[in-house]
Amino acid sequence: MIAVKFDGRLGNQLFQYVFLKYLQQRNGKLLVFFTNPHHAYIHKYFDLEDADNYLMGSKAYSAITRFLPSILRFKSIYIHNWIIPKEFDIKNWSLYIGYFQSDYYYQQLKIKPSFNLKKEFKEQFNALYGNLYQQNKIVVVHIRRTDYMNYGERRKRDISLPMAYFKTRLEAIENLENYKVIFVSDDIAHVKEVFPEKDNYTFSSNNEIIDFQIIQNADISIISNSTFAWWATYLSPKNNMVYAPKNWFGFKIGAEHPRGIMTKKFIWCDVLAND
Repeated sequence: MIAVKFDGRLGNQLFQYVFLKYLQQRNGKLLVFFTNPHHAYIHKYFDLEDADNYLMGSKAYSAITRFLPSILRFKSIYIHNWIIPKEFDIKNWSLYIGYFQSDYYYQQLKIKPSFNLKKEFKEQFNALYGNLYQQNKIVVVHIRRTDYMNYGERRKRDISLPMAYFKTRLEAIENLENYKVIFVSDDIAHVKEVFPEKDNYTFSSNNEIIDFQIIQNADISIISNSTFAWWATYLSPKNNMVYAPKNWFGFKIGAEHPRGIMTKKFIWCDVLAND
């Protein structure tokens, strides 16, 4: 038996779900489960494979899996984010803990999760933005600030990208006036100060799953170092173009962190010291 711990919000949970599928496909003889499915909410938004939606929403399943690792004395194994992802020996009676922020595990899967959004959320998005996306080419700028400006439980630090980075990336797009530009942020008031309103600008004030689809369905995305935006662009049904900050959390020190986050699907852009 093997357990995986859910930790973090939507983006991190998607990485952890993929890691669980990776463990299942590596060894189909072992039972693999989430030790705390009650912390998950990916099943709220996505039609997951097999019985995963039912299990994650089951109070009985949650109660059983919550106590199994302690009763059976599972050994905690931490998958550290400063190590390049690679194949490793899967150990029985283990609880795997980590963020697994890389597409390495996803690419290893023979059968990949489709992560189809539930019909109700697609309909909500189409009601709000369907016509806009059908009639225009779309650029989305995703800017995360708030918690990123004082990040970490023990050693607080600012991992937010400078606003000049987003301005530089946006201004580099040819014929920008021919696009509709949508800003998605947890600090829209500040974004409006940096990017004064224009006829082709829209500022999103929606819930997370609408924002997820705004990013997901864009033709061009300029994203922050957020796993939420990473997955939204990674799962895009379009032949999209994604500009992402080189080295992710490590942009200030010039080293990729977490290791493996820089997928080949994105265009990785330097964040200059004077941005």
